[in-house]
Amino acid sequence: MKNFYTEIDDVILTYSDIAKTKDGMEYIRIYFEKPVDGGFYFLESTLPSLDIVGAEGFTDQEQKDLLDYASRNAFIIWELAREGGAGVA
Repeated sequence: MKNFYTEIDDVILTYSDIAKTKDGMEYIRIYFEKPVDGGFYFLESTLPSLDIVGAEGFTDQEQKDLLDYASRNAFIIWELAREGGAGVA
């Protein structure tokens, strides 16, 4: 399930419920999406590792900036995912 976190400069950040790896480690998938003509740009990553799962449309610098934003907000995203609540506007 995707949960809304925030929207900044037409980029929407959503996050998944907490999941577990085969080793029992917890992770959250995060998704950045920006609507553009004919579709959208996206960046999919994971917390806590911030590994990129997939991306299209965002430049390397934009991807870095988005992941930096995710890193600065990771604590809040984890708390929201644990509570099962929606994000901030």
